[in-house]
Amino acid sequence: MKSNWQRERILIWGKTYPELSKKHIETVCTAGVTDAGRPLRLYPVPFRYLSEQFEKYQWITANVRKNTDDARPESYNIDCESIECGERVSSTMDEWGKRAAAVFANESWQFETMEMLQQAQKLTGESIGVVYPRQIKKIEIVDRGEAEIRSFDEKFRDIQEGLEAQRAQLTLFEQAIPPEMKTLEFLRARVQITWLCHGATCNGHCMQVLDWEVCELQRKCGNEGALKKLEEITNLNHYALRFFLGNLFLYPQSFMIVGLWYPKRSNLLFH
Repeated sequence: MKSNWQRERILIWGKTYPELSKKHIETVCTAGVTDAGRPLRLYPVPFRYLSEQFEKYQWITANVRKNTDDARPESYNIDCESIECGERVSSTMDEWGKRAAAVFANESWQFETMEMLQQAQKLTGESIGVVYPRQIKKIEIVDRGEAEIRSFDEKFRDIQEGLEAQRAQLTLFEQAIPPEMKTLEFLRARVQITWLCHGATCNGHCMQVLDWEVCELQRKCGNEGALKKLEEITNLNHYALRFFLGNLFLYPQSFMIVGLWYPKRSNLLFH
């Protein structure tokens, strides 16, 4: 292993819906915590093309190093060929406690209010945080617009043509054959949640949900199916909800919901 790589054991807690990438075909924004509870953003992860795939709340061991192209302190490159999958922590009542013991071991990235998270971002560059919502105001579907659809179609076509050109140039003795490009459905709309944090003067936060499980539910069951599920698990009377939030590289004060934590309140350990 090269000296600038380090071996880390990481519990994965977040994966977003795949995005096209001209360099990596597609990438999935992936996040987890180390054994010490330190949050990491892992890039690039062309998840659907990995030989060793992992699930949410599964431990992996991999070689990682600080991403020098991304100044955010949590952003790390990952050597996907070094990934070894380990134990998966399931979602039974007892296992939520095991998840919590790992995910929330480090309090430094847990915030009472959005304002505290945004202040931390200004001071230290914090780009991942956990916040408890005080009230869910609205859950809705937001159309992405024709410009985004055209951009996606053009990018998909460019990547596909690039792979075909690479394949055509290979000789009989070359082994590094580019993979066949997998179909990726463009989601024409996203789920958006308007919510209040625990700030005394909070006027509300409006954020899109990029969590892969929510997007996949939307893709398979339609917008209404996704809304119904989100309305269920964001019922604060029944679920001890937390939002995993990540910011945008170009707009560091803008955060999106990249994961949801929703054990039932019937288990008092997780309030």
